[in-house]
Amino acid sequence: MRGLLIYQPEDLVRNQWFAQELCKESAQYGLELLTVTTGQLLPAFVPDVVVNRSRDSAISRHYETMGVRCCNNAAVTEITNDKWLTHQFLQQHGLPVAETCLHTQSTPPPPVYPVICKPVDGHGGAGVRLVDSPDAYLRCKEDLPQRFLVQQPMVFGWDMRIYMLGGTVYAAMLRTSQTDFRSNFSLGGAAEPVLLSAEAQQLAEQTAALFSADFVGIDLLRHPQGGYVIGEIEDAVGCRMLYQYTELQPVRDLAAYLAKKTDTLHGVP
Repeated sequence: MRGLLIYQPEDLVRNQWFAQELCKESAQYGLELLTVTTGQLLPAFVPDVVVNRSRDSAISRHYETMGVRCCNNAAVTEITNDKWLTHQFLQQHGLPVAETCLHTQSTPPPPVYPVICKPVDGHGGAGVRLVDSPDAYLRCKEDLPQRFLVQQPMVFGWDMRIYMLGGTVYAAMLRTSQTDFRSNFSLGGAAEPVLLSAEAQQLAEQTAALFSADFVGIDLLRHPQGGYVIGEIEDAVGCRMLYQYTELQPVRDLAAYLAKKTDTLHGVP
C-alpha cells in the first residue's frame, strides 16, 4: 500500500520529526508514505490513502473524488479550519458552545465586555485577544483579518484537549496557565494527563462522530456558570504534549490505525 503525507511547506519544517516517524512506523505495517508539500503533489499518482496535514480541504476533496481514503476527510478539514463554520456546525447539532458572533472590519463594537476576538482561521492560540473596551476593540481589529469572531469569555487559563483516534478517546490533557487567559501548550501553558468525566467523554465522542473524524483534538472549555463548552477542534492536531507527559506513542498508534483502515478499504481481512 502506498500513501501521501501532505503538509504546507512551512508546517513541514516545524513537523519534520512527526513526518519522519509516521513514515517509519507506517512502513512497519506495510504502508509506504511519501511526504510531500502542497506544491509537490503528483496529479497522475493515485495513492491508497492520503494523510492530509495541510489544513486544505480542497486537497482531500480532490482525492476523495477518485475514491481515495483521506485522513482527515474533506468535511473535517473544511469545517474545523474555519472557526465560524465550526461554531455553526456544533450549534446546529445541539452541542454546547460559547456565545459567538461573526464580525468584519465594518461591524460596530460589541456592547458588553470583556470579549475574546480571534481570526476564523487561526490555530494554536495565534491572534486570539482579550478585549475589555470599545477602544481596545477598535485597536485590536486593526490586526485581525476581514472576518473574525467575537466570543463570550470562558474560564481563563483552562482548557482540556481530548485526542480522538477513530472516534474513541485516545488521551486527554488538561492545559492551564497562571499568566495568560489562553492555556495553549505552545504558548507556555502547563499540561498534565487527566481522566475524563462521563460528561466530557460523551461530548468528545458525540463531536467526533458528527464528522467521522480519524484523528483530531477536541478542546473543552469551562463555562463560568458550570459545565463545558466545545472551544475548538484541531484537524492537524499536534502530539508534543503526549510525548512529553505520557508514555503513549501516538505516531505508532496512528500508523497502525491508518494501515488497518487502508487494508479494510481494499478488502484485506
